[in-house]
Amino acid sequence: MMSEHYEKYGELFQVDQEHFDEFYSLLKDTRLLKSNFFLKQGDKCKYLGFIKKGTIRSFYINDQGREINFGFYFENEFFTDYESILCDTVSKMNIQALENCEILLLSKEQLQALYQKEAYWQKFGRVMSEKIYLDAKKRIDDLLCLSPEKRYLNLLNKQPLLFQKIAQKHIASYLGVTEQSLSRIRSRIVN
Repeated sequence: MMSEHYEKYGELFQVDQEHFDEFYSLLKDTRLLKSNFFLKQGDKCKYLGFIKKGTIRSFYINDQGREINFGFYFENEFFTDYESILCDTVSKMNIQALENCEILLLSKEQLQALYQKEAYWQKFGRVMSEKIYLDAKKRIDDLLCLSPEKRYLNLLNKQPLLFQKIAQKHIASYLGVTEQSLSRIRSRIVN
């Protein structure tokens, strides 16, 4: 019989039914209050997170002390600083709740133990790593190759929810523009 958790999360976690209960039993259900940090720059990342409810952002602080948003994560999405986990190094990024969140956590140690257990989990880790890499590469390619207007339109098409849930200053930072430039882009598109 299929568990209700598998029906809800099996496909999202990309874990087959045979391995799902083992995976789900390792997850720790927790809350992250609005404005609280999952990870602060200078700390080591110890968990892979999954959002059951809420919105989270990841950001860097540049040499001038400005926040540069790198990513936004919504319900049913994974988040972490994978570089910190993989390399066992301190993080260069901050991960913060933009609203009260319900999250599931898998510790780095549990993830590593799964990798050692059988080939299935090694494949799971590889697929997860590939997705994280491709998402990061796409983000970098967009910043390097697309105009701010094109980045805005792509974001609007791919993540319309973002514009309802995220402050304009965060969206502007994510797009690599000032808030004033974002206003001008929006005006041009509306007209």
